[in-house]
Amino acid sequence: MIICLPYDLDDLYCFYCARYKDISIEEFFDLRMSEFNRKIKSIPKDEPLYEILKSRVINLNDIKDKEERKYWRKLKKANKIPDEYISTKELDDRLKESLKHGTKFR
Repeated sequence: MIICLPYDLDDLYCFYCARYKDISIEEFFDLRMSEFNRKIKSIPKDEPLYEILKSRVINLNDIKDKEERKYWRKLKKANKIPDEYISTKELDDRLKESLKHGTKFR
């Protein structure tokens, strides 16, 4: 499973709140990694977030059906994580700034 916080944070947070417990974003960030991983690994297949994450790792060559391959190719392109490097410090600064102003984290 490939998760990229700058791109998936809103979806992960919404999934967690809807499925487990409605908590503040600050409480979400305070979750222990083991609890977070356990919950995220149990995403049901009918959850939209599941398809987003699956689209990043699916091997299109393994799909024989033309229409299904077309569907997953489109999702893979839409959910691709850009190839960019952001240092941990910069990522942390962006996150703090986003929380401070209540804006979407990118």
